[in-house]
Amino acid sequence: MPDQELIAPELPEQRNPSESDLSSGWYKIADSSQINPKEAIQVDSFPTQIVVWRGEDSKLRALNLYCKHMGASLACGEVDGNSIRCPFHSWRWAGEGHCDEIPYAKKIPAKALTRAWEIDEVNGIVYAWFDKDANPSDPDGQRFE
Repeated sequence: MPDQELIAPELPEQRNPSESDLSSGWYKIADSSQINPKEAIQVDSFPTQIVVWRGEDSKLRALNLYCKHMGASLACGEVDGNSIRCPFHSWRWAGEGHCDEIPYAKKIPAKALTRAWEIDEVNGIVYAWFDKDANPSDPDGQRFE
């Protein structure tokens, strides 16, 4: 089966972050206490919907919300190690944005990629980096509450 048949041609409405009027910077998306190890949350108060989770290593990661396979919300899935597993067909997504396991497949499709978001946790606040042109984060960039 060709790769394009394994990836959903249409997903639920994922807002386009490049259409946002927000300035580049770090945006508060949660308090650290809201995300326990091996838990995921859905964040809608960002230029696009994202899933944020804390892996077994206690590090936070974030991806676009919807699984590229069939469009399920990854926030409804489960944290598996340091990745997140989709609730529909158990595709497992690494924090860097690539699918790292499909339980019933011998090969992972090349198109099994999604956008990863940079996260920073400072003084009990979780921030996500936003730049409408997808430029790399600036560690000294402005922080928005």
